[in-house]
Amino acid sequence: MRVSLSAKPFNRHSFSTLWLDGTAGRVGSLEQASAAVLLGLAGAATLTTWVRSPLPAWGYALGVFLLAGVWTTRDALTPRAPGITLPGAALAAISLWGFVQMGLVQMGMAATVYRYATLDAAVRTAALGATALAASRALRSERLRLQFLTAFAWFGFAVSLVAVLAFFTSPGRVLWVFPSPYPDTWGPFFSRNDFAGFLELSFPVACWLGLRERPSGVSLWIPAPIPAWIPAWMLAAGVASASRAGAILLVVEAITIFAITRRPRAMGKFVIAAAVFIAITGAGTLLGRLADPDPLAYRREIARSTVEMIAAHPWRGFGVGTFAQVYPAYASFDAGAAVEHAHNDWLEWAAGGGVSYVAVWAVLALALSAPAVRSVWGLGIMAAFLHALVDYPFARFGLTAWTFALIGALDADSLRELRGRVH
Repeated sequence: MRVSLSAKPFNRHSFSTLWLDGTAGRVGSLEQASAAVLLGLAGAATLTTWVRSPLPAWGYALGVFLLAGVWTTRDALTPRAPGITLPGAALAAISLWGFVQMGLVQMGMAATVYRYATLDAAVRTAALGATALAASRALRSERLRLQFLTAFAWFGFAVSLVAVLAFFTSPGRVLWVFPSPYPDTWGPFFSRNDFAGFLELSFPVACWLGLRERPSGVSLWIPAPIPAWIPAWMLAAGVASASRAGAILLVVEAITIFAITRRPRAMGKFVIAAAVFIAITGAGTLLGRLADPDPLAYRREIARSTVEMIAAHPWRGFGVGTFAQVYPAYASFDAGAAVEHAHNDWLEWAAGGGVSYVAVWAVLALALSAPAVRSVWGLGIMAAFLHALVDYPFARFGLTAWTFALIGALDADSLRELRGRVH
């Protein structure tokens, strides 16, 4: 049996046209359970982003390691185990990098200046790799992948709605209840940049799902399209957050999506709805920040100091996760507060792991670029890598859990195509 799910294709390569054969339509219990666990872990990570204690992060890491362990065992016992793609190889290298540095320390080589910080960062990065691995195995079915993306889109909308309401009705508090050290708190996010980074990931998914058409006469497991006003609201929420890079990237994502899909009528409805929501939530703070004559204040000086760190140990780095400990020795100015990150993940990766480490991250980003654009829903992955040039979106499980789940979903589709060509 072969069932055609014919939404109007965006183009001939569009993921909006789904073809499922009889086996692809059936989803095993392990796949379903794994998708549910991934949703639960990532959702919990997002809702606890504001928690200072490391316990939520450790809980996420433990859960995803167990899930990845189950799939690794299953792969080992499967006669025709899945192959490995270039993104998969890059993810493996990134996941092991910190542990290699720890191993070199045990061999008497100075690969990190602070063992605990590197071990902690290694565990966190490995947890992200495990997330992508579990997603790439669990979401190989187009049916389950579509359901997973739909759940993420609705979760993203719910978080964006709650965050905006909480910001305007209880400033300085997290979700109306918990005191926040910062007045600019958006729901579970202490930072406007973290909130915008979350929207950058969920907005393309919601927009893509909103442009789908649910064909008639097929199984009820196919979710109904997301209402068009939901991605419009999410864009307005990003504008209201006043994150300059975040708002710009959201607008670029919207333009890119409609340029790919070529749906002028849908674009017109989206623009009208977004304009109404932006008028309600306001864009004055963002416009004021965009008018700032020096938008890179502090970031420029921190970047210069980080470049000096890289120059000091370009090949081995100071150890992943050690930026906060090493930076004061290279600081060229007093920011008036502790500088825990370089406000540029790319520079921080180079300072901690060396130029080879950041090169592996670049390979991952480049290898994902074409699949992300073809999928449309994966554009948020590329937005995260671009946002990392001026901030640190990869430092929070509440964001990166979704980033790497989407990476795994893209890799699952690539593995399916690879097996199709081989067999």
